Amino acid sequence: MGRLTILSTLLGTSLATAARRMKRGPLRPGWSFKYEATVAFMKATNERIVHLDAATQRAEMERLSIPSPALKRVRREQVDAGGVPAEWFIPREGASEHVVLYLHGGSYVFGSTRTHGDLIARIALGTGAKALGLNYRLAPEHPFPAPVEDTVAAYRWLLSTGVKPERVVFCGDSAGGGLAIAAQVALRDQGVPLPAGAGVIAPWVDLECSGESVETNGPYDWGDKRMLLHWAKWYLGGASPREPLASPWYADLRGLPPLFVHAGSAELQYDDARRITEKARAAGIQAHLEVWPEMVHNFQTFGDGFPEAVRGTAKLCEHLRGLLREGGPHSG
Repeated sequence: MGRLTILSTLLGTSLATAARRMKRGPLRPGWSFKYEATVAFMKATNERIVHLDAATQRAEMERLSIPSPALKRVRREQVDAGGVPAEWFIPREGASEHVVLYLHGGSYVFGSTRTHGDLIARIALGTGAKALGLNYRLAPEHPFPAPVEDTVAAYRWLLSTGVKPERVVFCGDSAGGGLAIAAQVALRDQGVPLPAGAGVIAPWVDLECSGESVETNGPYDWGDKRMLLHWAKWYLGGASPREPLASPWYADLRGLPPLFVHAGSAELQYDDARRITEKARAAGIQAHLEVWPEMVHNFQTFGDGFPEAVRGTAKLCEHLRGLLREGGPHSG
């Protein structure tokens, strides 16, 4: 039944996209039919599942996972990372001693190393590093601060195996991007040596969703403010949306390592990306924001069939490699 629903949604959104483009042209000037139809499909999928229970939402998202060429070029190994289920993605042609600690998106409610496997594999291949994807605990069963605790535990485990902090970079998308920043704040406060830096994709750093782009980019992106607030409520579990480790927009960022932020100009979290970069710079952090015109949320996850995703992921990997080359010990 799930696969039939996916196919039905894909067909319906493709036909609707074709009809609308014939009358009015592309929704955004630079969008191809394939790109626009994909965004429409993802938006329809979110609208269909957002009212379902969390377990069903996860199952629906898992069904969207498909094999990819990148996954065939890595070796996958499940591991217990300090009590956190995780998975290594190791390039078959050999990997450096560097590690990308990857935190998947999914609004803290869904997502896994399966749903994000293709992207994690492409990052491992693009950086030449081993990528460790975390399957951190999810809301609403495990609300804040469970994902932060899991990330801290996994990073501490990495260090306990002999991996040097300067050989690690954090990376994550959406909720995982916000989590990457929040976890570094927690580690700094605990006095743990920090990684070489972080590269984040469209980080969700403001669970109040107060940025203007959450409204203005609603017609283009594949989510909306109502959905984000619904999932934020599940994740917060009664905590304040201004809790710094839940919404790092409210955190003291001083002492964190360099930060690279990737975002699309047509996405809901554009202002989150812009504002966290500005705040990081004000805190004395070397921070760089790269904005891709007309791109929607997480466009890097669209896969090898989309030139934008290929170029975007390549650029992300370039910055991650730079962080690893330039990284030095950070004590916070």
